[in-house]
Amino acid sequence: MRVLLVNPGTEVNPRFKTYAVFPNGLLFLGAVLEQAGHQVKILDNVLWNAKPADFMDFNPEMIGYSVLTGTDISQAIAQSQEFKQLFPDAKIVWGNVHPSTTPEQSLAEPYIDYVIRGAGEEPLLKLVEHLETGKPALDDIPGLAYKDTQGVHLNPAGNELKNLDELPDPAWHLIDVSKYWAASLNTSRGCPFRCTFCYNSAFHAGYRGDFSAERIVAQVEHLQKEYGIKFIRFFEDNFTFNRKRLHQFCKLIIDKKIKVKWDCEARADLSEEDISLMSRAGCTAVGIGVETGSKRMLEFLKKGVDLDEMEKSFWLLVKYRVSPRLYIMEALPTETVDDFNLTRDFLKKLDNPPFLYMRFVPYAGTPLYNYCVEHKLIDPPKTLADWPHFAFHSATQANLSEVPDEMINNAFAEYARTYASRRVRFMVRHNKRFFLSLVKNPPEFFGAVRELIKNALPVMFNKNTSEAKLKATDVRTKNIAKTINK
Repeated sequence: MRVLLVNPGTEVNPRFKTYAVFPNGLLFLGAVLEQAGHQVKILDNVLWNAKPADFMDFNPEMIGYSVLTGTDISQAIAQSQEFKQLFPDAKIVWGNVHPSTTPEQSLAEPYIDYVIRGAGEEPLLKLVEHLETGKPALDDIPGLAYKDTQGVHLNPAGNELKNLDELPDPAWHLIDVSKYWAASLNTSRGCPFRCTFCYNSAFHAGYRGDFSAERIVAQVEHLQKEYGIKFIRFFEDNFTFNRKRLHQFCKLIIDKKIKVKWDCEARADLSEEDISLMSRAGCTAVGIGVETGSKRMLEFLKKGVDLDEMEKSFWLLVKYRVSPRLYIMEALPTETVDDFNLTRDFLKKLDNPPFLYMRFVPYAGTPLYNYCVEHKLIDPPKTLADWPHFAFHSATQANLSEVPDEMINNAFAEYARTYASRRVRFMVRHNKRFFLSLVKNPPEFFGAVRELIKNALPVMFNKNTSEAKLKATDVRTKNIAKTINK
C-alpha cells in the first residue's frame, strides 16, 4: 500500500520552523510500514511547503496525520479535506495525542475515516492489512477507533512495547536530515508520574518503555556516520528516568570516545553522580519542568518533587557546566498572587536563570482539563475546528488563575524583553568557560549567536498577525468544505 504520513505545521508561530526537530513518531511508523513491504512518503509541513496536489504521482491510498493539540489542527483539517477531494478512495487516519483524547469528536468529521489511539505502529500496520485483505476485522485491531452506520466504535487499547528495541530504527532516509535545526532521538515513551496538566496521564496512562543504552548509542553512531551529526536532542519527556540506562549510556559514550554533544529533558531529582556522568558524556543542557515556585501549587499539580530537590539539581547542573533550562507555567487554576510572587522569588533565588515562560493550556483528557470543565473555568470546544482557537487563546491570552491580568501580562513582557540578556548574564556569572570555548571555535561562536537571535526575535506570539493567519486558514477550510459538499 502507498502511505503518506503527514506532520501538520502551524502558520502562527515562526519558532516551530526555526527549531524544527525530526518528526520521530512518523519516522518510526514509516520504518514499520516499510519493513512490511509498503511504500511510504513523509510530508513534514513544518519545513516543507508542499500541497496535497504535489502527491498526485504518488497517489496515496492512505494518509496518516500526527496531530497534537494546538494551532496546527487548522492545517491538518484543511489538508485532510483537500486530500479527500483529490483522492476520494484514500483513507485518512488521524493519530497522536489530540485524536487519541477526542476520538468521537474527531470521527464526527467526514474527512477522517479512522483514529488510532495511543502508540500507532501495531494498529496502523494491522489497519493497512485490513484494507488490503479484509483481515483482521476492524474490531480486532487494538487502539483503533472507527465509524459505521451504527456510530463510533472505540476498540480497547493495545499493549504498548516495554522494550522499544523491538522496533526498527526510524526511517531517517524519508526526510532531508540537513534541513532540521537539530537531529533528535526519541528513546523512551510515557511517564509514570501523575502531573495533572500533562498529556501523559491521558495518552500513556502510566506506561513507560525504553530503548536500551546499547541501541541508543548505535543510533547515535549511525547518525554521525551517515549524516555527520555532532549534536543530538533527546526529544522525549524524561530521558533520565531510567537511571541504570542513563549511566550505561553515558559510560558507553565515554568508553567508545564518541564525540557528541547532546541535551535532554529531565525530572528535577538528579544526583551529583548522574550529572557528573552526563557532563563527561557530552551533555550540554537539561530542561527541567519547575512550573511554579509555590509549594501549594506543586502539590495541586501533583508534581511529586519539592522545591529543595529542584534547587539542588539546578545548582548541580551549574556546577558541572550543564546549562539548566527551566519551564515556568503561569495563569494556572487556583494560582494566587502569593503563588505568583513565590515563583518570582524562586527564580531570584536561582540567580535569574534562563527559563521558558508559558501560559497554562488545558489539554483534553488531563485531570486539570477536567477540573477546569467541572468548575466552569472553560467552555470545552464543541467541534474539532474549535480547538485551534481554544489552544491559541489559552496560550496567548487566557488567565484561569486569581492573578490579575496586568501582573501576568507584565511578566510576559519582561520575559520577552530579557530573553537574550538573561541567558548571557547567567552564563557570564556561572560558566565563563562557555564563552572561552566559543572564542576558540569561531564557527561555534557565530552559530551560538545566530541561534540566540533566532530564538529571541520570535519568543512571543505576535497575537494580531497570528490570529489573522489562523482566521485565514479557517476561511480556506470552509471554502474546501463547500467545494466537497457540492
